Amino acid sequence: MKKNMLLWFVFISLNSLGQKKIHPLETENNYVKLSIYKKISSEKLTKKDSANFKFIKGDTLVFVKNLKKLIRKSSRNKNASLMHASRAYMPLHQYKKRHSEIITKQDSLNFRLKDKDTLILISNKKFYQNKQGVSIPYEPKGDEFLKVYTDIVYKKYQNTNNTNQKTREYMRLWKKLIKIYFAPGLHSYYKKAIQQEVKKLSSIDSLQILYTKNIKESNYIIYQINDENSTRYSKEIKGNNALDYYLFWNNGRIYDAKLAINLKNTDEDKKIIGNHLIQYFYQTLGRFFTTSTLPCKSIFSSCTSDSKQLTKQDLELLKYHYSYGICKFTDLKTFEENHAKAKEVLKNGGQMLFTHLD
Repeated sequence: MKKNMLLWFVFISLNSLGQKKIHPLETENNYVKLSIYKKISSEKLTKKDSANFKFIKGDTLVFVKNLKKLIRKSSRNKNASLMHASRAYMPLHQYKKRHSEIITKQDSLNFRLKDKDTLILISNKKFYQNKQGVSIPYEPKGDEFLKVYTDIVYKKYQNTNNTNQKTREYMRLWKKLIKIYFAPGLHSYYKKAIQQEVKKLSSIDSLQILYTKNIKESNYIIYQINDENSTRYSKEIKGNNALDYYLFWNNGRIYDAKLAINLKNTDEDKKIIGNHLIQYFYQTLGRFFTTSTLPCKSIFSSCTSDSKQLTKQDLELLKYHYSYGICKFTDLKTFEENHAKAKEVLKNGGQMLFTHLD
C-alpha cells in the first residue's frame, strides 16, 4: 500500500539523531576536557600534566592515565556532572529551505559530512536555542526485544530483494491526539471491538485516543461498505479487500487515518472480521509491519489467524514505540547507531539523554 510521505527533517547531534547530551570523556585517547576534569577529580594538576595538555577547537584537554577508573569513581559522585551539551546539526539543504539566516564563514568552518549530506551546526542558532525540549534518559532493551521491534518498524528481518528498502524505512507514530469518528452505518459490533482495544492502551501516556461525533474534528475515520452503505471516506482505498487502511504522515508524524470494512464481497462471520479489524487498527498506530519473530496469537505476527489478541509483548512494543527514551522518527541505520552509542556510554559509566523538541 502506497503511503504519503513528505520531506523528512531531523536534527543530527554528532554521529546520532536526537541525541542532546553525550559523555564528555574521550575514551579513545584518554583525554578529558579540563573544565570537566576539575569537576570530577579531586587530584591537583601538576606541571607534568600541563605539559601534556592538548588544545582542540578551543578546548583544553587533560591526559588521564586510568580514565575508566575515573569514570567509575565520578559516576558514584552525585554532585559530579558527566554530561555536557552536544552539538546539534541539520542537513544544509533543509536549513536553506527553512531559515533565512545568512550562512556565515564561521558556519562553513563547522560544516560536517554525513552520508553524503553537508550538515550545518545549529546549536548556536537562536531558533534552536529557543526551542523548549524535554530530555529523557535512554531506555535500554535486550537484543531479542530489539530484533522484534526493528522488524515490525523497519522490516529488518523480512525477505526482500531490495536491501536498500529497509534502510529507507522510518519510524512513524502519532504525535497528535487521535480522534476517532465512527461513520454512520458502522455495525455496533465493530465499534465495541475498537473501543475494547482502546481501553487496553490507556497505560501509554503519549498515545491518546478519544472519540468524536463531528467528522470535521476527527483525524481517524472507521467506516463500513455494504449494500446499504456506499459512502467511501478515502479515495486512496480503491480496492475491494474486506479490510484496508490508509495513513497520511509528514516527517514521520502520522496525522490522518482511514480504516475501511468492505462487506460486499465477503460472507465471513462478524467475529472473524472484527478480529481482523483490530489487527489492522493496531498497525495504524505506527505503520507497523507484521513479523515472523512473534507467536501466531500476537497482533503483530505474520501468521494468519482469526483469533489474535494484544499480548503482553505486543503492549510492551507499543509502549516502547511511544517511549521518549529513544530517538524518534529515525531510519533503521540511525536507530541502531543510537543504541550502539548509548550502550557504549552506559558501559563507560556515563548517561545518555534524548531530547525531544516537539
